Amino acid sequence: MLGIIRVLTTEDESVLKEHGRLMKEESSVDSLTRCIPDQPFGIYDAVTEAQAAPKIVELARTLEADERIAAISISCAADPALEEVRQAVSLPVIGAGVSGAYAARMISSSVAVLGITETVPDQMRVALGPALHSVRFHPLFRKATDLHADGARKALLECAQDAEEEGATAILFACTGFSTIHLKSYFDSRLTIPSIDLVQAQAIAYTLLAVEG
Repeated sequence: MLGIIRVLTTEDESVLKEHGRLMKEESSVDSLTRCIPDQPFGIYDAVTEAQAAPKIVELARTLEADERIAAISISCAADPALEEVRQAVSLPVIGAGVSGAYAARMISSSVAVLGITETVPDQMRVALGPALHSVRFHPLFRKATDLHADGARKALLECAQDAEEEGATAILFACTGFSTIHLKSYFDSRLTIPSIDLVQAQAIAYTLLAVEG
């Protein structure tokens, strides 16, 4: 079983468990999801990432103590505290951002990153290397909670279409909140280039571990 760490604090069970539900539906991955406390808007800048890091490490240790958990995934594009968690626990630890970046590089050498910030998360940028084509974001949607507004998917599609017109051959999501609003399925019928969803990428990474539990 995969232990999923969400960095968006929520008491809404449907929102909390959405990433795990998608992994089960699309990749038959069993999971247990927990979220860190006191981050109602998730991680969206350096300050909120720094605030989240120790909470992520503590939650990872809690998940490790559950004997059902065979691996842990930090379901956030920034891969916050990834190395710290890997040092703190003995289980395999998956980062959403790097998983997505490696998946994108398998299919494209010109990847446009679409997120909620002006820059590419550091570990994602390193993993993409020279395959990074450009960075796209919409000024009205800067937090994961903004993505549920009317018109969000259409506005993000326009950003992706601009990247496609400028030569990108794949779109890599840099926000796991895009999974919650089912952005990939929306894009798939409207773009001629593929998009890489970070929740799907985490599920693929987990299946590669060939673990049971």
